[in-house]
Amino acid sequence: MTLEGRPDPDYLLKVVQKETAQNLKGRLRIFFGMAAGVGKTYSMLKAAQERWQERVDVVIGVVETHHRVETEALLQGLPVILKRTIDYRGTWLEEMDLDAILARKPQLVLVDELAHSNIPGSRHPKRWQDVMELLDAGIDVYTTINVQHLESRKEAVEGITGILIRETVPDSILDRAVQIDLIDLSPRDLLKRLREGKVYLGENAQVAQEHFFKEDRLTALREIALRLTAERVDLELRDMTPLQERRTAWNTNERLLTAVSPSPHSETNIRATRRLAFTLGAPWVAAYIETRSTLNEKDRITLEKNLELARELGAEVITVTDSDVVSALQKLTRQKNVTHIVMGRPEKHWWRDLIDRGNILDHLVRQNSEVDIHVIRLEKETKTSHPKDVRPHFQSPLAHYGYVIALVIAVILISEILLPWIGYRAVGFLFLLVVLLLGLFMSRGPIYFAALLSALLWDFLFIPPPGTFTISQPEDIAMIIVYFLVAIIAGTLTNRIRSRERLVRREDERLHMMYEIVRAIADAGQRSDYLDNICTRLGEYLGGRCTIYLTTPEGSLSPAVNLISDIHENEKEQAVARWVQNNRKPAGWSTDTLASSQALYIPIIGRSATLGVFLFLPEDLKHRLLPDERNIVQATVQQLGISLDREKQ
Repeated sequence: MTLEGRPDPDYLLKVVQKETAQNLKGRLRIFFGMAAGVGKTYSMLKAAQERWQERVDVVIGVVETHHRVETEALLQGLPVILKRTIDYRGTWLEEMDLDAILARKPQLVLVDELAHSNIPGSRHPKRWQDVMELLDAGIDVYTTINVQHLESRKEAVEGITGILIRETVPDSILDRAVQIDLIDLSPRDLLKRLREGKVYLGENAQVAQEHFFKEDRLTALREIALRLTAERVDLELRDMTPLQERRTAWNTNERLLTAVSPSPHSETNIRATRRLAFTLGAPWVAAYIETRSTLNEKDRITLEKNLELARELGAEVITVTDSDVVSALQKLTRQKNVTHIVMGRPEKHWWRDLIDRGNILDHLVRQNSEVDIHVIRLEKETKTSHPKDVRPHFQSPLAHYGYVIALVIAVILISEILLPWIGYRAVGFLFLLVVLLLGLFMSRGPIYFAALLSALLWDFLFIPPPGTFTISQPEDIAMIIVYFLVAIIAGTLTNRIRSRERLVRREDERLHMMYEIVRAIADAGQRSDYLDNICTRLGEYLGGRCTIYLTTPEGSLSPAVNLISDIHENEKEQAVARWVQNNRKPAGWSTDTLASSQALYIPIIGRSATLGVFLFLPEDLKHRLLPDERNIVQATVQQLGISLDREKQ
């Protein structure tokens, strides 16, 4: 999210990743279902026959018909790549001939049962890895898979069916697919097909009906398949239409949003949003709106705890840079297709409501007619134990006020010299110029102080009669009042322009950093190249040094790049790294776990194991990472996990 229509860096990052994937020639189409027998292979063959009629070079790599008559009928006319035989413990077994397909190089190949485990001795242990090689070779692939074989749904299916799922496929392969066809069938119709012998034959059908094929279990599996497909369609819909082309959120699916702040009430809002998201079965977003205000150390620590809590509870945590909180929330509702906003009840302050024409809740209600807004009540004890300071915080050092006094004195001396030629009224323009200049470098406190001080001294020293605060002419009274108001407004607007320029610059830096990280991983030829590149760039951006420890086959940690001797030779720091590896949780500097450590340690988590540990050693231990900096680190480590996991497999 960016300021006033600027491109969203997260959206641009997805565009870069998508363009990188599209450069690969092979196109993957997945026929997806809740269980065996719903018609995935039949639908795949029917689609292949249509392509064959269009004179596309189609071949069959491997298709399992399970002796279903209607499915076998669709094999007619399609060329078949003969399977190769492999001697496994004295038995000759058949497997898809990957080399023969690559040598034949058809336009489209059919590869059934994506989650299949290959016979030991094959080039790849899993069939989905064969498919990835075919795609990389520029060959289109049609394939089939059931919902229970997706890694992310494995545990849920095991809990429903009570059956151990041994063959799985990483969810990342779905990102490679250009089309996912949901082959849906009601549980009753599927059970009917089972009884008719159209799913399994003989004893296999009876065993399946007694265990896996129960109507309640199939209904649950169907719901999982439908939900996953709906999520995929929703993601595709968001990617199809740029945010700038949407006037309102497209509420095709439930999605919740809550704003995270340093407020002690934010934790209550986060937990309430998690409960509501669980009830609705919907994803949720926790967003920190970074404005031009600067957080003190206490608020920053509280904010980090709130953001970490949101991550632990399963939220998508993002940082939004915008000078207007309400505007940022409106943009987020469109970008993320949010249907519910959860927020705490703002405290009432008549003077603030009068100036701003209401609080944040009032603005959201007036400007969001398509989004439901849930207001969470504040506990009374929370109010008393965490009183909120409603006074304005200008957060300017005393030195700035000293500079203001010095500048005003300088203007007085210059005005005394020029007074015979310009007159006392023109002196006001010199004071106004000072206020405008201060707006370029200082916050509101010194600006307001300069406006008040210059108005008083202009009146006392220059407006007749001089030496008193008395003003003899009515037009001079109006002039001094107008001057004060203009100085306040002009100085404030100038300060806002400077603050917005700073936010834009930080947003550009963040966008550039994310782009460089993706490019480094995509373009590097060897692992060490992109690991070194990422560590160097992140270290420069964050103000410190980075390194990466990778898990060895023996389970220990070994530095991959940029060895930091101060850390590597320190037994205490190495113990923290091993703790992070074993517990798969961040620890060290700027966290609540082993906080006395000199560095920040974040686990690099793969699909089934901890692949390593990312380490950041700051130059200044007193400096804490900003929320957007921490998000970049988290996103980088997550991307590293995906990349290293693919290399490992």
